[in-house]
Amino acid sequence: MTSPVPRAWRRAGEILRWRGPGHFFLLVLREVLRPLIYWYAWNIYLTDLQEPLPRPYAKGKFNVRIFSGENDREIAREQLASLGEPLPPNFAQRINRGDALAIGHCGPEPVAFAWMTFSSGMELAYGTTWILHPNEGTQYGTFVLPKWRGQGIHSVLNVALNTYAREHGVLRSVGSISVLNNQSLSMAKRLGKKKIMTVILVHVRGIGWTFRKAIGAPLHTRFAGKGVDLGHAAPARLGLGDKV
Repeated sequence: MTSPVPRAWRRAGEILRWRGPGHFFLLVLREVLRPLIYWYAWNIYLTDLQEPLPRPYAKGKFNVRIFSGENDREIAREQLASLGEPLPPNFAQRINRGDALAIGHCGPEPVAFAWMTFSSGMELAYGTTWILHPNEGTQYGTFVLPKWRGQGIHSVLNVALNTYAREHGVLRSVGSISVLNNQSLSMAKRLGKKKIMTVILVHVRGIGWTFRKAIGAPLHTRFAGKGVDLGHAAPARLGLGDKV
């Protein structure tokens, strides 16, 4: 039976534990305002795959297997199901366009997964889509089983996907991390990722508009979308993300 309580609220204790009280308050405020207005803010990072990749810093030994292409479709489906997460509704589309799926294991047990795509058009949110230049990829959709969080597994998946991409001729990897995600922001810092911009999206439900703003670089260099584009601001502090 489906719980009447939204998933975000059911995970409140876990979110408080990993995000801290400041970020937790902002997340709660965002959920309360959801019927009227909703916002996102991400830091956008770039990794030069022509440079030596850093070593992951997981607490323990984890192995990663990469699945990609039609031949891996069914085994990838089975591996995702074993993690207990719903299969993405566009799973077939991801496989057909050549996305790579990394599954992390501790011994025989699957504990985490992450995706990487090499095609433009993947949605960030509210019709705002990634623009990937030639020989680029972007990671997305990382998930770690709750009991394995805090072990640095994300760093293992990140390095594994970047290694796979480099071996297949990809020169740069880009990705987005929420400014309210302490753990992933720490991972980006420890892996030496270069921050290239911050993207802010504000969706006003009553009028159906999405306002977009980039800080640090022009928005159109990485994203496309319909709505109100507030353009590009010179590098500056993002007050909300930097103060908490």
